[in-house]
Amino acid sequence: MGSRWVRAAGAALLVAALAPAGCDSPPASSSPSSPVSSAAALPRVGEDLAAGPVPTRPKVSRETLDSFLTIALGTEYGDNDPTIAMWELPIVVVHLSGTLSAAGRTCATRTVADFNALSATTKLRITSGPGDIELHVAPRSQFATIEPHYVPGNDGFAWVTWPAGTNAIGHANVLVQSTGISARLRCHLIRRELTQAMGLLGDLGNHPTSVFTDDKDATPTQYSALDKQMIKLLYSGAIHPHDDRSAVTRAVTVS
Repeated sequence: MGSRWVRAAGAALLVAALAPAGCDSPPASSSPSSPVSSAAALPRVGEDLAAGPVPTRPKVSRETLDSFLTIALGTEYGDNDPTIAMWELPIVVVHLSGTLSAAGRTCATRTVADFNALSATTKLRITSGPGDIELHVAPRSQFATIEPHYVPGNDGFAWVTWPAGTNAIGHANVLVQSTGISARLRCHLIRRELTQAMGLLGDLGNHPTSVFTDDKDATPTQYSALDKQMIKLLYSGAIHPHDDRSAVTRAVTVS
């Protein structure tokens, strides 16, 4: 269970995956062979949106900062380049596709609304056309066809790409299992993977109420208070792609 951060030459690629209960996460290769994405190849269908005033030095608790550094800079597998990856588009368009029940669509809609209420700089918008984020709800047997980088054995999976050297996310594929799991777990995966695709890429231990928990028995379907603070921080306007631990720490006031 957890996140896998993999970098190919010239581009950064992230896989955030949640393994089903009872399954071990498959090992990740330290030197993958993956196609390189170019800026021209990345779908960029976000729209212009004037950003409102944002704090220059957000006030955060020590727990929020420590957890944020774990989630936003942490990597379970892959290289040793702990820096921020996030969207810079003012609107990130989400396309829902596949076998999405009424409950699943409601879950996705609520996730988008909850995220938007927390983010000062980047908003999500669900569309019927092509998206910056393609959220597929489908049988797991189809995952590898939808996303060739899918790691087998995971009910939830996200593959995120950005142009070389930028760390400004340009496109994401999110996969959620449509069969063989409970509606609650499916909603948990929709919220978790969609939020991870926004740049909060890691896992949190000992936080069963967080959507980022690495506890396979916990399936929260709402953001915890800590989750909300971390989303607010990432999209406060004070954090930027490629920020490292020192830059993030300098950008906030710990209260």
